Amino acid sequence: MALFRFESWTGWDGLLHAISDREVGSVYPAQAGGRQRLAKQLGLGLGAFVPTRQVHSDRVLEVPGPAYESLADEVGVDGLVTAVPGLVLLGYFADCVPLLAYDPQQRAVGLAHAGWRGTLQGIAGRLVQQMVRSFGTRPADLVAGIGPSIGPCCYEVGPEVIEGLHRQLPQPETLLRPSRPGHAYLDLWAANRQALLRAGLSPQRIEVAGLCTACHVERFFSYRREGRLNGLFGAVIGLLDE
Repeated sequence: MALFRFESWTGWDGLLHAISDREVGSVYPAQAGGRQRLAKQLGLGLGAFVPTRQVHSDRVLEVPGPAYESLADEVGVDGLVTAVPGLVLLGYFADCVPLLAYDPQQRAVGLAHAGWRGTLQGIAGRLVQQMVRSFGTRPADLVAGIGPSIGPCCYEVGPEVIEGLHRQLPQPETLLRPSRPGHAYLDLWAANRQALLRAGLSPQRIEVAGLCTACHVERFFSYRREGRLNGLFGAVIGLLDE
């Protein structure tokens, strides 16, 4: 099974990160098999995974230990951060943007799920802010990855999203390419990269996978391309036990 990894992250000792594909299968709990295969591929037990409770929000939660689930279930959470070795943050995706972050100075990691709602609400910046609050992270020390997700080639949006973009994000014209009347193609990669830059990250420390899930439906699940939810691939990040 070929797991996607960010090329610039290969030299970090003690850091585990990966993004699964269709060969692994759907990692969502209701669809058996995929999560087990992912855990086996990474050399983990299933108990290492700490999953998001995605509701398309900008909420980011610190995970101090395995028993965070009751709070997450109550409020829903699209972003997680932790500095606890052995815990592996897990998010689910089928076109939305996986955001991964690592602070090599404070030894902390973060993960977020950024659909158009989360992107407009600024979840990328919230992820950085939570790492600053929780671990004393300096944004300039962070490295970040923007994973496979629907690209500006394929993500056509309508008036609701376009209007929200103009209300909530600076320079929205740089993120939109006109299509048919009342619609445009949205660049979620650029939107989240810009948000990370505004949060204080260095441009050289942000890697964009540049893989469109709709174009590469043979490799990744894509709700937009397939017309239904056939599965969810996973993004994981964690610190290895010392």
